[in-house]
Amino acid sequence: MLTNELVSRVVGPSEWLLNKEIDGMMWLFTERTSLRRWFPNKVAFMTCLFSNQITNSYNEYKKDKKKFKVGGLLQQYGIGELPAHGRTRLMWDLDVNRMYVPLNVGKHWISMCVNFVTRSIEVFDCEGLRHPSAVEPFAVLIPRIVKAIQSSKSRQYHVKQYTVSYASMPFLLNKSSSDCGVYALKHIECHLLGLDFSLVNDNNIREARQKIAYDLWEAAIDHVLIERMAKFTPLMTISSALVELE
Repeated sequence: MLTNELVSRVVGPSEWLLNKEIDGMMWLFTERTSLRRWFPNKVAFMTCLFSNQITNSYNEYKKDKKKFKVGGLLQQYGIGELPAHGRTRLMWDLDVNRMYVPLNVGKHWISMCVNFVTRSIEVFDCEGLRHPSAVEPFAVLIPRIVKAIQSSKSRQYHVKQYTVSYASMPFLLNKSSSDCGVYALKHIECHLLGLDFSLVNDNNIREARQKIAYDLWEAAIDHVLIERMAKFTPLMTISSALVELE
């Protein structure tokens, strides 16, 4: 999963981060928390593929809202069977209080924190822009996934669209127009660890990029992570009983 090519791409100052670099760091965040190398707990990290699946599922939802059912891949995410790399088997809103999600919006990276306790989504965009149409699928579908994975004793869970807010950002960040992926990852890291977003800025974004490259390189030679990766088994099935939302 982690290669020298991936690491070298991250270092390039004008390189726009691709899905594999973003996903590599999201996997590393998962491992750091599950191994208790980071103190925050009851947290989950999603991948770029998850974001694509939410967007595609939302298109299906809009075609016929009454007949839309949560099942298959969406349920697998909700119970922690996906993402397959770094599988946690932690259930949303029960074992997980908050979840971090990367999202590409028209050749621009942003990230989000989904809070299952407050039923809200906070969006991190280094350029301080608003993305209502891109974020809406998450605000609408995530509470439906939560309801679908609840036990029969919790069927009274009320499906209500999550509220959306945007984190305040300093003016005129990302002057290079190629560092949005670095900002998206570092904003997740800052939010998770309770650090101020202002710690990452255009004056040190080059060093932040190098730190991501170093973290990926270090993970590639980490014996504990190598052993965990060696035990990886793909998800045997992506299907499950469909759950109709009332």
